[in-house]
This record gives sequence, C-alpha cells and structure tokens, in this order.
Amino acid sequence: MKKIIILLLLVCPVLTLRADEGMWLLSRLKQHNEAQMKKLGLKIPVEYIVDSLSQAIISYNGSGTASFISKDGLLLTNYHCAYAAIQQSSSDEHNYIRDGFWAMNQGEEIPLKGVDISINRVIKDISEEVNAKLVGVKPEHSTRFGVVNGIAEKYRKQYPGMKVNIRSYRDYTLHVLYVTQSFQDVRLVGAPPFAIAKFGGETDNWTWPRHGCDFAFLRVYVSKDGKSTGYHADNVPYHPEVYLKVSAEGYEKGDYAMSIGYPGFTERNATSMLIWERQNVLNPPLIKVRTARQEILQKFMREDESLRIKYAEKFASSANYCKNSIGVNQWIEDLDVCKKKAEQEQEFLNSCENDSVRQAYAGMLQTMEKGIKECARYRIALGYYVEVRNGCEMLNFISGFGRSIPYVMKEKGESMRNFVVNVKMHYKDYSEKVDRAVTKALLKLVWDDLDADLQPNFVATLKTDYNGDIDRFVDEMYEQSAFANEERLLAALKNPNWKVEDDFAYKIVEQMEKKDREIFALVSKKLDVVRKAQYQYNKGRLNFHQEDYYPDADKTIRLSYGTICDLPLGNGTVKSYQTRLSGVIAKADANTGNPDFDLPEKLRTLWGRKDFGRYGENGDLPTDFIMNGDVTGGNSGSPLLNAKGELIGLVFDCNWESMTRDFNFDQNLHRVICLDVRYLLFITEKYAHMNYIIAEILGK
Repeated sequence: MKKIIILLLLVCPVLTLRADEGMWLLSRLKQHNEAQMKKLGLKIPVEYIVDSLSQAIISYNGSGTASFISKDGLLLTNYHCAYAAIQQSSSDEHNYIRDGFWAMNQGEEIPLKGVDISINRVIKDISEEVNAKLVGVKPEHSTRFGVVNGIAEKYRKQYPGMKVNIRSYRDYTLHVLYVTQSFQDVRLVGAPPFAIAKFGGETDNWTWPRHGCDFAFLRVYVSKDGKSTGYHADNVPYHPEVYLKVSAEGYEKGDYAMSIGYPGFTERNATSMLIWERQNVLNPPLIKVRTARQEILQKFMREDESLRIKYAEKFASSANYCKNSIGVNQWIEDLDVCKKKAEQEQEFLNSCENDSVRQAYAGMLQTMEKGIKECARYRIALGYYVEVRNGCEMLNFISGFGRSIPYVMKEKGESMRNFVVNVKMHYKDYSEKVDRAVTKALLKLVWDDLDADLQPNFVATLKTDYNGDIDRFVDEMYEQSAFANEERLLAALKNPNWKVEDDFAYKIVEQMEKKDREIFALVSKKLDVVRKAQYQYNKGRLNFHQEDYYPDADKTIRLSYGTICDLPLGNGTVKSYQTRLSGVIAKADANTGNPDFDLPEKLRTLWGRKDFGRYGENGDLPTDFIMNGDVTGGNSGSPLLNAKGELIGLVFDCNWESMTRDFNFDQNLHRVICLDVRYLLFITEKYAHMNYIIAEILGK
C-alpha cells in the first residue's frame, strides 16, 4: 500500500484552488496569498497582519472570536458569543436580556464567570525544524506525535507561563507553532437588548438580508503588576500591545475585505458517503429531538419572563445548530452535493495512470460506503440517545454526575462541597415543570422512532406496567426521584440511608446508557475500518487539486479574504450587499405579532428623528452587509477589516445558501454576514448614551 500511495502522488495532476477560497494559515500568507490579496486591494504588508494585527484578535471561550479595540483592553465580540454570560448575569430584577446592559463607568462593569480568552503571542512555521527531526522516524501517528511533542517541550521552556501548541498538517509535513497567553478576568461593559441584537430571531437566523445588531463590549483585567489572574476587585484594565482601529468611514461594493478569527472545524475533503451519512444518519435524530424540545421551551419562555431568562441561552444554542442541520440537509439535496463529490472522486480515480493504484483507492471508497451503510440504523439510534440525554436536564445531570454520588457521600468533606457546587450550578437555570414536559416529549420519540432491539429496557416496563402511558410514567419518575429538583437532591445527599442506585430516574439513565454501550459495541469495529480507509484515501489525495493548500479549520487562527458584494441567485434574483435601518422598521411593521421582530420603542423614536449623527448615509443608517469570504462556526465575532486593516464590521452569520460550506465551498453562493460598525456605534452613542466608550474607541 505504501508503494501505491507514493506512486499516486507522482501521477496525480496538480490544479489550483480559487485564491479567495480558504481559511488560510497566517504563517503561509506571504508565500501563498500575498499577491492575490494585493490584487484585490490589500494596502498593508502581510507581515503587519501576521506579526501585529493577529495579536489584537483573540479566541473567545474556544468557540468564538473577539478583538481588542482600545488601549484599555476593550473587547468587541458578538452578542450571541457573550449570550451565556449575559444570561448568567441576568435576573428577574436585572433583566439584561430584555433591557440590555450599559456600564456608565468601569466601576459598573460586571465580572463574568467561566469566560476564558487567549491571545497569540507567536505564530511561526517550524516545518523545517520538525521535519529534520522526523527523518527516519516510523510513520505511525503515535511515534511522530511523540517527536513533535518533544519539540513543543523545548518551546514551553522558552515561553514559561504560556500555552505552547504545535499543529501538524498534510500528513506531518507542515508544522505551525502557536504560543498563546490566557486571561480570565473578563467583564461585561455593554450589550443591547435582545430585540435589537437578535432582531429577526430564529425566523431570520442563517438568512440574508439581515438587520441584527449582534455585538457586545467586554473588558479584560489583570493584576496591578500586569499578570493574568482571576477576578479581583483591585485588578486594573489590561493594556494590549496591539488593538484594532475602528473606522466609521464606510465602504463601497467591490472593496477588499478580510476576516481573521478562529473557525471551528471543516471537512473540505469529505467523501460523498460521509456527506450522505451527515444528511441521512447524523442530522435526522438531532433535528427531530431538538425541534420537539425547542417547541416546548419556546412555549414556556413566551408565557413566563423568568423562564425566558433561565432558558434563553439553552434555547438559542440548540436552535442555532438545529436550523444549521436542517439547512445542511436541504442544500446537500438542492446543490446535489453528493453527486458532485462522487464525480470528483471519479475524476481522482481517472487521474491514476496505474490500474493497481486506481483499484486500491476505489476499494477504499467501497469500504467506506459498505461500513457507513451497515452502521446507519445503529448510528441513528446512538444519535437519539445523545440528543435525548442532553435534552432532558435531569437525566443529563445523572449521566454526568450520578455515578460519583456513592464516593462523594462516603468521602464527604471537600468532595461533597465541590459536588454541591455542581448541583447548584446545574439547577440554577432549571425548571422542573419545563424539564418534565421535555422528558415526556423526548421519551415518546424513543418509543416511536427506535426499533424494539434498539430501545432501552424501560420501554418494556412502559408497555406492561403503564399500558404505554408515557406521561404517567414520567410524572411518577419526577415525583419519586431525588434528582427532580435542587432541594430534593441536596436533602438526599444529607441522608446516609439514601441509595442512589434505587432512584427511579437513576435506573432509567442506567438502562439508557447500557443500551447505548451495547449499540456502540455493534458498530465500533466497523467504524474503525471506515476511518482507516478514509485516512488512507485522504492521504492519497493530498496533492490533488491542492497546490494552494490550506488545512481544514481546527480552531486555530485563520484569515479569509474577498470583496464586499451582492448575492446573485440562480433564479435571476440579486440580493443587495447592504441593509439599512429603514429595513429594520419595515420588517418590524410587516411582522406585527411575531416576537422575533419586536422592537424597543426607543429605537423607533430614534428612527423617526433621523438623528444618525456621523454614522448616517443618505438619510438612512447602514446596518448589515455581506462579503464573499470563507468562514464557519467559530468565526462569530471575527473583525471584518478593510484594505488598511481597519475594523469596519463584525462577522456574525452566513447565508442560507451557504449551509454546506463545511465541506463544499461555493464562492457564487456563500456569503459572510457582517454587522456594520456604524450601526453598533450608533446604538452605543445614540441609544445607550455611552459617550465615554465612543471616545475610547474613536478617540474623539
């Protein structure tokens, strides 16, 4: 097989990707992208982007992006990135989701829990150094990983107190060093009301045109001697070495633009069968279970403002990925992605001049197809188990912490104190009546959708002892279980005679996990065979259509570039590159009664006055715009920069037509949706009257 792969690398043709497709490694911009970036309009040296601007752009909680925009540590990110922190800071008395939050001085800023940010201090291609050490080393992953980790250890000594990571790509031939510094004292400075930030709600999510003002201001603090530390009242604002200049000068259609951020994960080399699996195996249970749960959450949230605060972030994160999965399935079908990928696979096979090589790779594709289809019904069941356990909060807590209870009750002391902290954290934003309703709906899906051999044992009990009455079964479970609410669980933990293994809900989770393990055991070996075939196939494709190579996204910092442009659709329709405040008002008026389009009266009043100050344009106010870059999840909050490296917008979404972007980039259809910085500055100055923040950002 090794000889076949080597031969294939010699006989496969090398073609070129379109230069503005790609989430590019910063360490390779000079070599691969500088000429095209300048051709499109870039006016600053690439070295300035890599060595300077990149240090102003940070990873937010490992799932989003933010950037420094002032010398006093002011951060700008998306509202939806900071949503969990805003929700945790809210209460019935201080409803920051409904009303927004604006600190009128640094003393009013709110410390946030569980927020961690990291800044790149060093980004360096060290391929030459690593490859020299890999000469003569066996090609097994574990062996090569050990060599790379040894080199990383050297850099850890060179950069004490910082995180050192070496990412290896292209079958261990390309290696990039990342040295990052973390900060934990992050405070909320300002965020608009939900109705402004997320105008359009789930109705407009993943669509264009959009009119949201999706931003939040945060600030980073350090100790007085400049060290990163957790929250302390004596900490002072961090002064970053680099921060982005914010420009309110606007842009024109056709202007160069680039985003820098931390995209999550992509699979641009996914085979047709992997995409088929996503559409037909992985996505359906996720969509089915989350849709059922979200309908229940939405009903309770609309009836009770207190429940809305508790479940706001849970609903938003679930609904976001659910709608994404619906869109992925639709556009796989509409764009005939599986067929196109199969044609690319055949093109790859045809390029192999040697029959034995061609047959070897055809065999790998057949192995993947056979394994994926044989495992399909079992993986669908596994998907149900994951989604149901995650969706039922009581069952989820038992799954995560239940088995540790006998140990905690025996050891007591610090173990018990830590466990109680986890209990309070879990049940803080929990409602027994909401969770009971959700559990009834989701267990009904297990009953209805899974074949008998894939169901947990309690389904038989449901049939014999409850005559299929799931509601009665769940009601009894919540009435009897110590896990149904915080008070009951804390009382049980104090009872030396309580045996968790006898708890009604604990038994249900045990049975679900037992069946989950049994199903996984049926497919694990087959999935290993599929993964090995996939690895060998992708390894053989390394030089096929990839002269300007960029690795799949992996949460490391990347740059994407293109131009501000319209969205032309196949039916002759062209959607304009920009939306305006007049469109916000028109959309709100046209959707009266839909809470997704409610607007604070204060914003309507500002519209009526037409007092847009320095941010207006032709009697209106720009709100959002699009460009043809290449981003994915994790890029939320990324700064959108102009040709001079100035911040003109904030990435917050992609359009509906781009839902297959993780494995199928289409420059004609895929657009990056950005908040116009003039809209967020207008809201900050005219709506919130935070003039000191405007002065801090713009310097005037």
